[in-house]
Amino acid sequence: MKTYYEKALEYEGVPYKLGGMDKNGADCSGLVNAATGQTERVWHTGAGRPPGNWKKACVPCTSISDFMTMLEVGDLLLWHGHCAFYAGGERLFHARKPGTKVGFTGDLKTYWLREMWFPVVYRQIF
Repeated sequence: MKTYYEKALEYEGVPYKLGGMDKNGADCSGLVNAATGQTERVWHTGAGRPPGNWKKACVPCTSISDFMTMLEVGDLLLWHGHCAFYAGGERLFHARKPGTKVGFTGDLKTYWLREMWFPVVYRQIF
């Protein structure tokens, strides 16, 4: 059985589309909806706990390096207004913004944690 992260990877290269959640276009929450097997949009980044089998993986952190040590590949990182899967190696896998495609970025530490601070972290339950 594929993890939510592995299902999300199937959308690599799909164009960003606000409100989208299929191979024709997806936004960040649409990617999560699709990866968790939803056929309709049932969740968005302001709606709390994402759909599917997740648990909060919150560990109090005082530094970015502490935060990075607690992450696992496939964790869902949820900021106010954006979400992304942790891809390992300080990378994210997400649908970022108009004009981009779903894929990997290496800006977790340099942008997301420095500018947006610590997200809520969800980990898939097996």
